[in-house]
Amino acid sequence: MVSTVSAVMGVGAATAYLTGAFLQYRSFSESTEARTPLLIALATAGAVLHASADFHMIATNTGLNLGLSSSASLVSWIMLVSVLLAATRLPVLNLLMLIQPLAAAGVIAALIWGGSPATVIPLATLGGALLGHIALSIAAYSILFMAACQSVLVALLEHRLHRKKTIRLLRVLPPLQTMETLLFNLLWAGICVLTLAILSGFLFLEDMFAQRVAHHTLLALASWGVYAALLAGHRLFGWRGATAVRWTLLAFALLVLGYFGSKFVIEVLLEH
Repeated sequence: MVSTVSAVMGVGAATAYLTGAFLQYRSFSESTEARTPLLIALATAGAVLHASADFHMIATNTGLNLGLSSSASLVSWIMLVSVLLAATRLPVLNLLMLIQPLAAAGVIAALIWGGSPATVIPLATLGGALLGHIALSIAAYSILFMAACQSVLVALLEHRLHRKKTIRLLRVLPPLQTMETLLFNLLWAGICVLTLAILSGFLFLEDMFAQRVAHHTLLALASWGVYAALLAGHRLFGWRGATAVRWTLLAFALLVLGYFGSKFVIEVLLEH
């Protein structure tokens, strides 16, 4: 049962996120400069409220509630905070236009569906190895989610360049080369953390190919393979542009299907 505090904080976070995303989208569609301080203030306020809502929903008396909706909410929060921190040094603030609606959807979904006792990881089983694996996995999903969002913006800018709708748009987005460089930096960081998450799973967890988790393991490995092939192709053959976008989205789709898809099957389909 979601508490009143979680509900108030969650709705407040979603409101701040959607307001900021609307203002940013309007500036983007009109190719005008966004009011950066206001956007950062709204995203920061949303992140603080979101953190409070997630804490009350995830940290229970018996353990950590890391069900489908609460995990999605947590990943979206980490992703949004990562963008805010990265924006102090990198041109990634435009990612908020995509990430804030996702974060709003994540926290609202967690409020509506919450979790069940079956999705709670008992305190007795939360050793350092398991917590480390969970932290690495969530970090990998967050970084690679940012890469997927960045690839969407790269595709959009490339599409506008081909249609010669660039003069005003370049006031809003960085140059295409800068955005592609950032995309591959995110991919390198993401695959490094994903590698650590997969290795920690094999080292510290029970059978990674057990029936309930085999599909999750196989899809995570398939996703890693696609990311590795893309980065190798970029280094050896100069893959970029639409090719990089397609491979990035395919790899992330496999990762999402492996984790959240398996959780959906176990928690929703098999529970009913």
